[in-house]
Amino acid sequence: MRRALPFSFALIAACSSDPAVTPITDAGTDTGIAVDVPAVDAPAVDVPAADVPVTGDSGTPARCGAERPDISAVRGTEGLVIAADGTIYFSQSRGVGRVRPGMPPESRWASLPMAASTVWGIALDVANQRLLVGSPATATIYAVDLTADAPVGTVYLSGAGSPNGLTMGPDGALYYSNFAAAGHVYRVVDGMRTQVTTATIRQPNGVAFHRDGSLYVDSYGAGSLIKLTLTGNMESARETVAMGLGSPDGLAFDAMDRIYIGDNSGGQLIRLDADGSNPEVLQRGISAAANIEFGVGALPCTDIYVASGGTLVRYEMGDTAGASVPWH
Repeated sequence: MRRALPFSFALIAACSSDPAVTPITDAGTDTGIAVDVPAVDAPAVDVPAADVPVTGDSGTPARCGAERPDISAVRGTEGLVIAADGTIYFSQSRGVGRVRPGMPPESRWASLPMAASTVWGIALDVANQRLLVGSPATATIYAVDLTADAPVGTVYLSGAGSPNGLTMGPDGALYYSNFAAAGHVYRVVDGMRTQVTTATIRQPNGVAFHRDGSLYVDSYGAGSLIKLTLTGNMESARETVAMGLGSPDGLAFDAMDRIYIGDNSGGQLIRLDADGSNPEVLQRGISAAANIEFGVGALPCTDIYVASGGTLVRYEMGDTAGASVPWH
């Protein structure tokens, strides 16, 4: 099924002043500074599993807090991932930074080789207590030890092409897109890769798993969103569920089965249902919208973070949390 997005989308109008249900509004022109409102002065509380993500190691409901860290000083980010405790990890040129709950940003927590001048996607491998980080400059995916104080990335996969979107699959393997004119999606286990896609995708970028096990990939070059059905870890069916998305980059699902897409060149945050219906523009004026993540742990689970033109911005969505996927 192909669904073309309309020329203009309806924005969600403000309808409440209650910070617990903050509506989504047009952000206007982005300044590269976090969009903040006063945090709720309350300890973290447990919330129903249907409404929040679950932790990657136990599958139990995640905790949602009230902390909104100062991220205005974060620079150089493209890839983005948030751990179960609320620690934000972001990829940078030649390294990885982090923002731990209650702590200021660490712009260069982990180091990568000098040749890794461009660093894109980043994935959280909970089972092995590491990050996996892709650098198109070196055609390499690096492993970064989460237990180290000042880790140095080691080679996980060489000859990776231009690794862009990275995500962990429900099978515990790494899946990544090779950002090429005739690109593919690959699966990697123990540093060995196999091709997932049976046909090329024009500049595949963001990748995200749906709770039913299907893999969503957006095509930066074609402005489309593709759903891949996997059988035996390989593509068995393909459906283009949306078109006219501009230059789609990062992807993220929420707990209501909706997908969020960063339109890199158009500076928009777009939301639509998993089947491509009900498209909406949630935010405009985002500088080079890239990777997207929902808060968890010490952070409000309804906050959404977007890597934006080398900075990090936060939007307080208010109506839903991220998807419940036990491998993330």
